[in-house]
Amino acid sequence: MNTTFRDKSLTMLLGENGAGKSTLLRMIAGLENQDEGYIFYNEQPLDKKHIHKILGYIPQDIALFEHMSVDDNIHLFKGLNQQVLDEDTINRYKKLLNLNETTALINTLSGGTKRKVNLLIGLLGKPEIIILDEPTVGIDMKSRYDIHRLLNELKQHTLMIMTTHHMDEVEAIADEIKLIGKDPFYKEVLADSNLHFENMLKTEDDNGTI
Repeated sequence: MNTTFRDKSLTMLLGENGAGKSTLLRMIAGLENQDEGYIFYNEQPLDKKHIHKILGYIPQDIALFEHMSVDDNIHLFKGLNQQVLDEDTINRYKKLLNLNETTALINTLSGGTKRKVNLLIGLLGKPEIIILDEPTVGIDMKSRYDIHRLLNELKQHTLMIMTTHHMDEVEAIADEIKLIGKDPFYKEVLADSNLHFENMLKTEDDNGTI
């Protein structure tokens, strides 16, 4: 596959389970090695050392310390980054997320609130690229809306790549749509909704540059 992700926009990556969406995101994030091909950022090969300085990865699995409070998790993860968001920006993101239970222990929070904290943790390093692997899976509509509100602000100045299975989410926040996989379902749904998309995988044996 050969494709380009546009800066200052949110690209939605769609495809059936097992199509390789999460694997592709993990390769971009430097968490898995590609068998062949290259990944470039600003026309330069993206090496793992550079990736960790500029990229924020928000996994589908909740990656928080359950026995600690929201604020304690934030403080801990801030210490793992070379550069961090200032407190005013963190508080503004909390407000956009309606994240008010900051002194509560993670293990007492709802799934939606945990997702919000998981997202905020991934932003602490002031990333230029944000990778989101189904950040709204399994949560209520209100929590999804809160997350959308923050993502809509972030995409004004950040390169963002996200996966989802919610078609209403695609229509609500995606600037570009890319398909990966062979299942015709998403093509049909997007065509019915008059949404433009790029088919990333041209042939079964394609490989190339991102």
